[in-house]
Amino acid sequence: MRIRNEDAGQRLALGYFAAAVLAVSALFGCTGPRMEGGQFKHPPTGFVFDANAREGRPVFPDREAIDVRAWMTMGEDHNSIFVTEYEGPATREQVQAARDAQEKNYGNYLDYGNLEEMTIDGRPAWGWLETQHYKGKLSSYEYKAVVSYDDVSYAIEFFAGREDWRDEHKLRAFVKTFEVGRSKPNYAALGVGAVLLLGAVAYFRMSAKG
Repeated sequence: MRIRNEDAGQRLALGYFAAAVLAVSALFGCTGPRMEGGQFKHPPTGFVFDANAREGRPVFPDREAIDVRAWMTMGEDHNSIFVTEYEGPATREQVQAARDAQEKNYGNYLDYGNLEEMTIDGRPAWGWLETQHYKGKLSSYEYKAVVSYDDVSYAIEFFAGREDWRDEHKLRAFVKTFEVGRSKPNYAALGVGAVLLLGAVAYFRMSAKG
């Protein structure tokens, strides 16, 4: 039996419409972060992202680094933020040992604060402040923190050489904005797409009967 031209046209139109709805749903059906993985929602003004930077004094030198990301300013008195992802979670004891090892190696010219317990991205975290003096004057602040997840841990290191960031409370507050970006389903957009598609199918079926 031959298919009438108008029936074929309706089916073709339905096919195009369905493809369009699926494409739009795929585009808006997931809400994504700025990037996948460790990040800051709002990096400070003037900081440039550098995907190729490497930390000279890693917090966990004996662990494998999965990924390293950095944001920094240029100039003589620079600022830098390093985020290093390590395999495996971290405990308070491990972070304390890492802090103590750094103080042992670099304590001659850096002052180390006590380990602080905190929560970052809803996860257990521990941090400490490091300060450096040059010719009797405070020359830099650095706040370091480690955030523990189920399978990985992140070391965050915010070095502030510029005076506008040499503030313990300001550094700590910013480090606490760290999060791990993950794409999440946008159920509202998917639902709208499904309703549009079902409505189109019903419309074309009624048109075909008429």
